[in-house]
Amino acid sequence: MATTLLGRQSVNKLRPLLQQFGQKKVFLARGGKSYEACGAKAVLDAIFKDEAVAVTEFSSISVNPHYDEAVDGVRRLKESGAHVIIAVGGGSIMDAAKLMRHIAAEEGYYAILVAVPTTAGTGAEVTRYSIVCRDGIKQSLQAEDMLPDFAIVDSQFIDGVSGYLAACTGFDALAHSFESYWSRNANAESRGYALKAIDLLWKNLPALVKSPTSVLADAVSEGSYWAGRAINVTKTTAPHAFSYAFTTQCNYPHGHAVALTFPYFFGLNLSVDDPLVERLALDKNTSLEAQMRQYLNGIGLHYTGCGTHDLVDLLSQVNLQKLQNNPVEMNAERMKQLETSISI
Repeated sequence: MATTLLGRQSVNKLRPLLQQFGQKKVFLARGGKSYEACGAKAVLDAIFKDEAVAVTEFSSISVNPHYDEAVDGVRRLKESGAHVIIAVGGGSIMDAAKLMRHIAAEEGYYAILVAVPTTAGTGAEVTRYSIVCRDGIKQSLQAEDMLPDFAIVDSQFIDGVSGYLAACTGFDALAHSFESYWSRNANAESRGYALKAIDLLWKNLPALVKSPTSVLADAVSEGSYWAGRAINVTKTTAPHAFSYAFTTQCNYPHGHAVALTFPYFFGLNLSVDDPLVERLALDKNTSLEAQMRQYLNGIGLHYTGCGTHDLVDLLSQVNLQKLQNNPVEMNAERMKQLETSISI
C-alpha cells in the first residue's frame, strides 16, 4: 500500500521526502493549464528550487491518456536520468504516470512514484490500476508496480475547481465507494473503507458543488482517498463497465459517464432493507433509482444525449471484466431497462 500523506498543506512534506530519496533529478508528469491554475506549480516550483532539484517536465498527456503517450513518457524519463516520478494532476495524469513507471520497470529502469492528485475523485493515487486508450479502446490495466509508493492528498488544490468539475470527479469517488460496497469482491476491509468514503461524500459533495468551502474540499478530498482504497481491494462494477464508450465516443467526462447508468444499478444492486439505505436517510417507500437520479440531477450530472451515436450500441461496448464484479447479472430484459433508465 502506498504511504499516504493526507490533509491540507501535506504537499509540504514532499521536502523531507526528496531529502530521503537523495535524488537530485525529478521527472514531473503534470497537467497543462490546470497545473498552474490549481496552485500546484507555485508550491512545487518553490520546493524544487529550495531542494536544488533538476526537473524534467512531461505534460503530453490527453484527457483520456493513450498507451503511446506513456511509451513516449518512458523514453523521456530515461533520457532525463531521473529515478523519481512525481505525478501532479487528475486521474489522467495519475494513470499515465503509473503506466510509465510500470513500462519502465519492465525494461529494467526503476523509479519511485509519488502521486499528488489535484482533483478529488479518481482515487488513482492509491490504486494499482491504469485506465488508458489503446487501439481506440479504453482499457483498465493492472499491475502491482502501478501502485504509487507515496500519495500526497492535499485538498488545497481543489479549492478553485468549477462546480461541474467538482461534481464529475466527486461523483466518481462516490461511485467507487458504492460499487466497492456492493461488489462481489467486497470484504470487511473494503466495506470499512467504502463506508468511510460514503459518510464523507454523500452530503458534502452536493454542498461543495453549490457553495464550495475549504472544509467541504477537505471532506471530499479525504472521501476520494478512502474510496480509492476501497476499489483497490474490490475493483469497480457495472456503472464503470458501461461508462467507457460514453467517454471515448460521446465526450462525457469520466465521472459524468459513470453517472448515466448509476441510478439503474443503485436500484438494482441495493435492497431497501440494506443498512446503507437507512444510513443515507433514503425513503424506503420511494424507488432507490429515482432517488439517486434526483441526487445526480441536483449536482448537474444528467443525460444530455449522445449525438449520432446509438444508445444500444454504446451499451453493447461494456467492459465484461468489470461487469463480472457486479452482484446482479445482466440479461436482455435488464439491458432494456437500463436503456430506458438512461433516457429518463
